[in-house]
Amino acid sequence: MTFGEKIQKLRKEAGLSQEELSYRLEVSRQAISKWERDNGYPETEKIVKMSKLFNVSLDYLLNDEDTQKPEITPEENGIYVSREMAEGFLFYQKRKMIKIGIAVGLFVGGLSLSFWDAEISMVLFMVLAIIGIILLFSVKLADNPYRKIWTERLTFDQTVKTELTSAYADKKKYAHIFNLVGLALIAIGFLLCPMIVPAEMYVLDNMVFAIGMVLAGIGTFLCVFMTGIVRAYRVLIMNEEYHEKRK
Repeated sequence: MTFGEKIQKLRKEAGLSQEELSYRLEVSRQAISKWERDNGYPETEKIVKMSKLFNVSLDYLLNDEDTQKPEITPEENGIYVSREMAEGFLFYQKRKMIKIGIAVGLFVGGLSLSFWDAEISMVLFMVLAIIGIILLFSVKLADNPYRKIWTERLTFDQTVKTELTSAYADKKKYAHIFNLVGLALIAIGFLLCPMIVPAEMYVLDNMVFAIGMVLAGIGTFLCVFMTGIVRAYRVLIMNEEYHEKRK
């Protein structure tokens, strides 16, 4: 079996498309296609990265003879998730949730501007709304190389599973704290700030109300972001339970 045939076989067994593999290796899809057709050869750095990604030895990748057939998955079914793939998925989800959190926070924070009479306030509100919509569309339209992680059963090395479980426990603690802070900021912004200043003090009342909406926007961001991060860890380490709930 040639190098290209091995890469293609390993890629398919790992449940990755050429686009997904190119994303993980930081190369173009055309480069992956060339390698699989044996029309080119990757740099040593990329070969080492593929060795870790597919959990095979360098000797297996570089030796044309099938002297050592690797075990890709510890179970019969499912996508094998290496440490590198798990880290890449979590990093991708972090960037995605930052965009979603900012977008929702902008919508909430911009609500204060919609109540002001000044024409400039409506313009600013529309600008914030447009930025939020662009962020949401950028998430929706972006290529997701880890889509199958949400839809397929996963398998791990025990060491990777243990590391993820430990990290998940830590994230849940931080998520609990940040969610409480976020809910407190939302409550202060929506419930407390509008009541601090008498309605007769129109200008000051609007300013405090605006500050309250900003605090509510920050709180919304914290809740959305931390919920998304914890959900990403959960789909990895509680994969079977996650899919049972989706049925």
